[in-house]
Amino acid sequence: MQPFAPTLRTAGLTPTQLIQARIVAVIEGILMPTSSTNPTPASRSDHRGFTMIEILVVVGIIVVLMGLLLPALSAVRATANAAASQSNLKQWGTGTISYVTMHKERLPWEGLEDTTQMDLSLAEENYWANAIPPLLGMKPYSEIAQDAFDGNYPVPVAPEGRSIFIDPSASSDADAPWQFGPTGPGGSAKAFFFNYVPNSQLNNSFLIEQGAAASSPKTVMGMNLITDSAATILMVEMRSTKDELPTADVWHDQSLRRQVCNWKQFAARHYRGGHILFADGHVNLVLNQLAITNAQDSTDPMTPGGDWNKSGMIWDPMGPATDN
Repeated sequence: MQPFAPTLRTAGLTPTQLIQARIVAVIEGILMPTSSTNPTPASRSDHRGFTMIEILVVVGIIVVLMGLLLPALSAVRATANAAASQSNLKQWGTGTISYVTMHKERLPWEGLEDTTQMDLSLAEENYWANAIPPLLGMKPYSEIAQDAFDGNYPVPVAPEGRSIFIDPSASSDADAPWQFGPTGPGGSAKAFFFNYVPNSQLNNSFLIEQGAAASSPKTVMGMNLITDSAATILMVEMRSTKDELPTADVWHDQSLRRQVCNWKQFAARHYRGGHILFADGHVNLVLNQLAITNAQDSTDPMTPGGDWNKSGMIWDPMGPATDN
């Protein structure tokens, strides 16, 4: 009786079918080898290796599949990062509403706009970056900055940092985090880095009405003064690098060393936009172009009477939002 040997019929097969047939033949030869220790010339020919053409076909198929797969993976990653960023801002909304409920409708203090005085902001318990995180089971930023300073290591920055202060899809300028205060024994200064910050226009008209020359921890507006909570902006996602915008954009060169911002520093990294937290707690993804366009349908900061309050987006709930 002749020993079993797998045979391969190749006539009329496509290259892919030919490769599949050869793989089957090899597997059959492994699982059911011939009993002869000296295979005949015919059996040797049945077990010959892949030809160069077959290898090139396989490589070509892999290249095509990779070309199709990589953009899909990139899109999935971008969608996941956008969802994570939206979730971060929703947590800020939950914390803010909890804070307001506990403090007779008063919002957290936005802090001093001059970030060289960040130590004064961090010293206040009702400063937003101190007041809200503990309500979410996290450290106030004053502790994060102090721990980093004492340990002589940098505060978390994008993209490595993982916290509600950091957007997972953001990147960082080379000089981030932003330092302030004197240098310590370890050779570093205290520093901060935020991707989510309060709306800097929220208190403008309120402070003017109160006769306050500058922001003060004792002069903060209340949620009860906001008449359209679904449209009034509490917090925004800020750009982390200038190059999120084209170099020709009017707001491209705005400083990002900030802990408050408005449309001038608004993000553009999520599908050419960023996320906004509104006073009723909901979060929307908003195109950068929409955010920087005023009620006069212009992005020009010199627009006569330019007001960035408009339907669905209110930066200053008690007066016009101007480029001042």
